[in-house]
Amino acid sequence: MQFSRIGEHTIKCIISEEEIYDLGFTMDEIMSNGERTQEFMNHIFDLAEQEFQIKFDLGVKTVRADFLPDHTLSLTFSEYPGVGGMVEHLKDIFNGLLNSIPAEKWEEIKNSKKETLEEKEDLSVIVLFTFDNLNHLVRFAKLAEMYPMPENALYKEGQKYLLMMDLSDCEEEEVMRLSMLTDEFSSGIQLGKERYAYVKEHDKVILRERAVEQLRQL
Repeated sequence: MQFSRIGEHTIKCIISEEEIYDLGFTMDEIMSNGERTQEFMNHIFDLAEQEFQIKFDLGVKTVRADFLPDHTLSLTFSEYPGVGGMVEHLKDIFNGLLNSIPAEKWEEIKNSKKETLEEKEDLSVIVLFTFDNLNHLVRFAKLAEMYPMPENALYKEGQKYLLMMDLSDCEEEEVMRLSMLTDEFSSGIQLGKERYAYVKEHDKVILRERAVEQLRQL
């Protein structure tokens, strides 16, 4: 388990699947987005406070879970600072998302000549954005201007909405603009085809394709 600070208001934890099991949790529990997920996140946050020997005075904290290709989990904890620190907070969110996608992966995707579906999926950058209500989701969709719009779909997990977007063909500048929107409207970001596969199998599909385009019409 490795902790680091990636900004004044943001800390990150990289934890392996084996370490998750050692803490008494399973990957299914982590990905289910239920009570055990929250219990796990709170435990990791407590460990982070011990690591830095600091008591983070967070009225509200956001947690982003990025499932990485090497079977590790990247957890990013961010606080909501006062107005004066909002710009730095946005930078932290942006850097956290980009840092979850290695630079060499962007180049590998851009230069890839792969032709089979399986090979293309191995290089894909699948991101799941979580929204607590439909209003936030619709506002996000109307402001997420990307041309062409990435492949996307909408699922529902309990009372939350999960928007899948394939950012494989996006430029870093486009990801930066998305990160600003997600900080305002989304309650979480998760990266990785493993998490997406879990959602496809267990959650209810609302819009199988072109979800953002359809939500804009509401």
